[in-house]
Amino acid sequence: MKLFYRMIILLALPVLMSAELFYVGVLTKETGYSEQILLSKARFSYLERPVRQAWKEGYRITDISHSPRRWSMVLSKGTDIARQLYIHRRNISEFRAVIDRYRKSGYEVTHIENGVGEWVALLDKGSRIRESCIRITRELEPMKKIIEKRKKRGFDLLDMEAEEGYWIAVFAKNTGYEAGAYALSENWQALVPRIDKIWKEGYRIRNLEYVSNRWFLLYGKQNKATEQLYIRRENYTLFRQTIRKYWKKGYRITDLATGRN
Repeated sequence: MKLFYRMIILLALPVLMSAELFYVGVLTKETGYSEQILLSKARFSYLERPVRQAWKEGYRITDISHSPRRWSMVLSKGTDIARQLYIHRRNISEFRAVIDRYRKSGYEVTHIENGVGEWVALLDKGSRIRESCIRITRELEPMKKIIEKRKKRGFDLLDMEAEEGYWIAVFAKNTGYEAGAYALSENWQALVPRIDKIWKEGYRIRNLEYVSNRWFLLYGKQNKATEQLYIRRENYTLFRQTIRKYWKKGYRITDLATGRN
Protein backbone atom coordinates (compact mmCIF):
# COMPACT_ATOMS: atom_id res chain seq x y z
CA MET A 1 0.00 0.00 0.00
CA LYS A 2 2.83 2.41 0.84
CA LEU A 3 4.44 1.65 -2.52
CA PHE A 4 1.12 2.40 -4.24
CA TYR A 5 0.89 5.82 -2.59
CA ARG A 6 4.48 6.64 -3.52
CA MET A 7 3.76 5.79 -7.14
CA ILE A 8 0.78 8.16 -7.16
CA ILE A 9 2.91 10.98 -5.73
CA LEU A 10 5.69 10.43 -8.26
CA LEU A 11 3.23 10.34 -11.15
CA ALA A 12 1.62 13.57 -9.96
CA LEU A 13 4.89 15.47 -9.69
CA PRO A 14 5.27 16.32 -13.42
CA VAL A 15 1.68 17.66 -13.48
CA LEU A 16 2.28 19.81 -10.42
CA MET A 17 5.60 21.09 -11.75
CA SER A 18 4.08 21.97 -15.12
CA ALA A 19 1.48 24.11 -13.36
CA GLU A 20 4.10 26.16 -11.50
CA LEU A 21 3.74 29.91 -11.75
CA PHE A 22 6.44 31.71 -13.74
CA TYR A 23 7.34 35.27 -14.69
CA VAL A 24 7.89 36.49 -18.23
CA GLY A 25 9.57 39.69 -19.35
CA VAL A 26 9.63 40.93 -22.94
CA LEU A 27 12.73 43.03 -23.57
CA THR A 28 13.37 45.16 -26.63
CA LYS A 29 16.23 47.31 -27.94
CA GLU A 30 15.95 50.82 -29.39
CA THR A 31 12.76 51.69 -27.50
CA GLY A 32 13.86 55.26 -26.84
CA TYR A 33 13.73 54.64 -23.09
CA SER A 34 16.92 55.97 -21.53
CA GLU A 35 16.39 54.48 -18.06
CA GLN A 36 14.00 52.08 -16.34
CA ILE A 37 13.04 50.99 -12.86
CA LEU A 38 10.90 48.03 -11.81
CA LEU A 39 8.75 48.48 -8.71
CA SER A 40 7.09 45.55 -6.93
CA LYS A 41 4.87 45.65 -3.85
CA ALA A 42 2.56 43.19 -2.10
CA ARG A 43 -0.36 45.64 -2.26
CA PHE A 44 -1.31 48.06 -4.99
CA SER A 45 -1.64 50.94 -2.52
CA TYR A 46 2.01 50.49 -1.50
CA LEU A 47 3.08 51.61 -4.99
CA GLU A 48 1.60 55.10 -4.67
CA ARG A 49 4.48 56.81 -2.85
CA PRO A 50 7.37 55.42 -4.96
CA VAL A 51 5.43 56.07 -8.17
CA ARG A 52 4.81 59.70 -7.25
CA GLN A 53 8.50 60.11 -6.53
CA ALA A 54 9.42 58.50 -9.85
CA TRP A 55 7.03 60.84 -11.69
CA LYS A 56 8.83 63.81 -10.13
CA GLU A 57 12.11 62.40 -11.44
CA GLY A 58 10.77 62.23 -15.00
CA TYR A 59 9.74 58.59 -15.16
CA ARG A 60 6.45 57.41 -16.67
CA ILE A 61 4.66 54.09 -16.13
CA THR A 62 5.04 51.92 -19.23
CA ASP A 63 3.60 48.68 -17.89
CA ILE A 64 1.54 47.33 -14.98
CA SER A 65 1.35 43.68 -14.03
CA HIS A 66 -0.24 41.61 -11.27
CA SER A 67 0.82 38.22 -10.00
CA PRO A 68 -0.14 36.39 -6.79
CA ARG A 69 0.81 38.60 -3.83
CA ARG A 70 2.62 41.08 -6.08
CA TRP A 71 1.85 44.23 -8.07
CA SER A 72 4.58 45.40 -10.43
CA MET A 73 5.10 48.59 -12.39
CA VAL A 74 7.72 49.40 -15.01
CA LEU A 75 8.65 53.08 -15.12
CA SER A 76 10.72 54.54 -17.95
CA LYS A 77 12.47 57.76 -18.89
CA GLY A 78 12.47 59.00 -22.47
CA THR A 79 8.78 58.53 -23.24
CA ASP A 80 6.56 61.01 -25.09
CA ILE A 81 4.05 61.09 -22.23
CA ALA A 82 3.42 64.57 -20.84
CA ARG A 83 1.01 63.71 -18.02
CA GLN A 84 -0.11 60.45 -16.53
CA LEU A 85 -2.42 58.96 -13.93
CA TYR A 86 -3.91 55.64 -12.96
CA ILE A 87 -7.27 54.71 -11.49
CA HIS A 88 -8.48 51.61 -9.66
CA ARG A 89 -11.99 50.46 -8.87
CA ARG A 90 -13.67 47.21 -7.85
CA ASN A 91 -16.98 47.82 -9.58
CA ILE A 92 -16.70 47.36 -13.36
CA SER A 93 -19.42 49.91 -14.19
CA GLU A 94 -17.83 52.57 -12.03
CA PHE A 95 -14.44 51.67 -13.50
CA ARG A 96 -15.71 52.26 -17.02
CA ALA A 97 -17.43 55.52 -16.06
CA VAL A 98 -14.25 56.96 -14.54
CA ILE A 99 -12.25 56.03 -17.65
CA ASP A 100 -14.81 57.75 -19.87
CA ARG A 101 -14.69 60.86 -17.70
CA TYR A 102 -10.92 61.16 -18.02
CA ARG A 103 -11.05 60.49 -21.75
CA LYS A 104 -13.37 63.46 -22.15
CA SER A 105 -10.73 65.63 -20.47
CA GLY A 106 -8.06 64.59 -22.98
CA TYR A 107 -6.53 61.46 -21.45
CA GLU A 108 -6.03 58.24 -23.42
CA VAL A 109 -6.39 54.82 -21.80
CA THR A 110 -3.38 52.64 -22.62
CA HIS A 111 -3.40 49.69 -20.24
CA ILE A 112 -5.79 47.67 -18.08
CA GLU A 113 -4.91 45.14 -15.39
CA ASN A 114 -6.84 43.19 -12.78
CA GLY A 115 -5.71 41.71 -9.51
CA VAL A 116 -7.49 40.49 -6.36
CA GLY A 117 -10.76 42.07 -7.48
CA GLU A 118 -9.19 45.43 -8.38
CA TRP A 119 -9.47 46.87 -11.89
CA VAL A 120 -6.62 49.23 -12.77
CA ALA A 121 -6.35 51.54 -15.79
CA LEU A 122 -3.39 53.62 -16.94
CA LEU A 123 -4.19 56.92 -18.69
CA ASP A 124 -1.80 59.28 -20.52
CA LYS A 125 -1.72 62.72 -22.06
CA GLY A 126 0.71 63.86 -24.73
CA SER A 127 1.59 60.50 -26.26
CA ARG A 128 1.03 59.54 -29.90
CA ILE A 129 -2.06 57.44 -29.12
CA ARG A 130 -5.42 58.85 -30.24
CA GLU A 131 -9.11 57.97 -29.87
CA SER A 132 -8.61 55.24 -27.29
CA CYS A 133 -11.60 53.36 -25.96
CA ILE A 134 -12.49 50.18 -24.10
CA ARG A 135 -14.99 47.45 -24.87
CA ILE A 136 -16.36 44.92 -22.38
CA THR A 137 -17.98 41.53 -23.02
CA ARG A 138 -18.83 38.50 -20.93
CA GLU A 139 -17.48 35.96 -23.43
CA LEU A 140 -14.51 35.70 -25.79
CA GLU A 141 -16.45 35.11 -29.02
CA PRO A 142 -18.32 38.46 -28.93
CA MET A 143 -14.98 40.15 -28.19
CA LYS A 144 -13.42 38.56 -31.27
CA LYS A 145 -16.18 40.11 -33.40
CA ILE A 146 -15.63 43.52 -31.78
CA ILE A 147 -11.89 43.29 -32.51
CA GLU A 148 -12.59 42.67 -36.21
CA LYS A 149 -15.11 45.53 -36.40
CA ARG A 150 -12.75 47.99 -34.69
CA LYS A 151 -9.91 46.89 -36.97
CA LYS A 152 -11.99 47.73 -40.06
CA ARG A 153 -12.53 51.20 -38.61
CA GLY A 154 -8.78 51.77 -38.22
CA PHE A 155 -8.39 50.91 -34.53
CA ASP A 156 -5.56 48.78 -33.17
CA LEU A 157 -6.02 46.38 -30.29
CA LEU A 158 -3.78 47.80 -27.56
CA ASP A 159 -4.41 45.61 -24.53
CA MET A 160 -6.58 42.74 -23.33
CA GLU A 161 -7.61 41.51 -19.88
CA ALA A 162 -9.97 38.75 -18.78
CA GLU A 163 -10.93 38.39 -15.13
CA GLU A 164 -14.01 38.00 -12.95
CA GLY A 165 -16.21 36.93 -15.86
CA TYR A 166 -15.33 39.88 -18.10
CA TRP A 167 -13.23 40.36 -21.22
CA ILE A 168 -11.94 43.92 -21.58
CA ALA A 169 -10.10 45.23 -24.63
CA VAL A 170 -8.39 48.59 -25.18
CA PHE A 171 -8.41 50.03 -28.70
CA ALA A 172 -6.68 53.09 -30.12
CA LYS A 173 -5.44 54.78 -33.28
CA ASN A 174 -1.90 55.92 -34.10
CA THR A 175 -0.21 53.27 -31.95
CA GLY A 176 2.96 53.12 -34.05
CA TYR A 177 2.32 49.53 -35.15
CA GLU A 178 1.07 48.11 -38.42
CA ALA A 179 -0.46 44.76 -39.40
CA GLY A 180 -1.47 44.05 -35.82
CA ALA A 181 -2.77 40.58 -34.97
CA TYR A 182 -3.33 38.36 -31.97
CA ALA A 183 -3.25 34.68 -31.05
CA LEU A 184 -4.50 32.55 -28.16
CA SER A 185 -2.61 29.48 -26.96
CA GLU A 186 -3.80 26.90 -24.46
CA ASN A 187 -0.33 26.55 -22.92
CA TRP A 188 3.17 27.99 -22.98
CA GLN A 189 4.59 25.12 -25.03
CA ALA A 190 2.19 25.96 -27.87
CA LEU A 191 2.98 29.67 -27.60
CA VAL A 192 6.78 29.41 -27.97
CA PRO A 193 6.81 28.24 -31.63
CA ARG A 194 4.21 30.91 -32.45
CA ILE A 195 6.51 33.61 -31.05
CA ASP A 196 9.46 32.23 -33.03
CA LYS A 197 7.33 32.29 -36.18
CA ILE A 198 6.17 35.89 -35.83
CA TRP A 199 9.72 37.06 -35.10
CA LYS A 200 10.94 35.44 -38.33
CA GLU A 201 8.15 37.25 -40.19
CA GLY A 202 9.27 40.62 -38.84
CA TYR A 203 6.64 41.04 -36.13
CA ARG A 204 7.35 42.07 -32.55
CA ILE A 205 5.51 41.22 -29.34
CA ARG A 206 3.35 44.12 -28.20
CA ASN A 207 1.51 42.50 -25.34
CA LEU A 208 1.57 39.15 -23.59
CA GLU A 209 -1.09 38.15 -21.05
CA TYR A 210 -2.25 35.05 -19.24
CA VAL A 211 -6.02 35.40 -19.45
CA SER A 212 -8.77 32.93 -18.60
CA ASN A 213 -6.25 30.04 -18.28
CA ARG A 214 -4.68 30.64 -21.67
CA TRP A 215 -1.95 32.80 -23.20
CA PHE A 216 -2.87 35.87 -25.23
CA LEU A 217 -0.26 37.19 -27.66
CA LEU A 218 -0.63 40.57 -29.37
CA TYR A 219 1.93 41.40 -32.05
CA GLY A 220 2.57 43.91 -34.82
CA LYS A 221 5.13 45.44 -37.13
CA GLN A 222 7.02 48.73 -36.82
CA ASN A 223 8.91 50.75 -39.42
CA LYS A 224 12.15 49.33 -38.06
CA ALA A 225 12.42 45.80 -36.71
CA THR A 226 14.30 45.98 -33.43
CA GLU A 227 15.96 43.23 -31.43
CA GLN A 228 13.60 41.53 -29.02
CA LEU A 229 13.70 38.60 -26.62
CA TYR A 230 11.83 37.26 -23.63
CA ILE A 231 13.00 35.81 -20.35
CA ARG A 232 11.11 33.28 -18.25
CA ARG A 233 11.89 32.51 -14.62
CA GLU A 234 10.03 30.75 -11.82
CA ASN A 235 12.03 32.56 -9.13
CA TYR A 236 11.19 36.26 -8.91
CA THR A 237 14.55 37.28 -7.44
CA LEU A 238 16.33 35.57 -10.33
CA PHE A 239 13.86 37.18 -12.73
CA ARG A 240 14.83 40.66 -11.53
CA GLN A 241 18.53 39.82 -11.63
CA THR A 242 18.21 38.69 -15.24
CA ILE A 243 16.39 41.89 -16.19
CA ARG A 244 19.20 43.97 -14.70
CA LYS A 245 21.72 42.08 -16.84
CA TYR A 246 19.78 42.89 -20.00
CA TRP A 247 19.37 46.53 -18.99
CA LYS A 248 23.17 46.77 -19.10
CA LYS A 249 23.08 45.39 -22.66
CA GLY A 250 20.70 48.11 -23.83
CA TYR A 251 17.41 46.22 -23.61
CA ARG A 252 14.31 47.71 -22.00
CA ILE A 253 11.19 46.03 -20.62
CA THR A 254 8.26 46.43 -22.99
CA ASP A 255 5.92 43.94 -21.31
CA LEU A 256 5.57 41.85 -18.15
CA ALA A 257 3.40 38.76 -17.70
CA THR A 258 2.82 36.02 -15.17
CA GLY A 259 1.24 32.69 -15.97
CA ARG A 260 1.44 28.92 -16.02
CA ASN A 261 2.25 26.21 -18.53
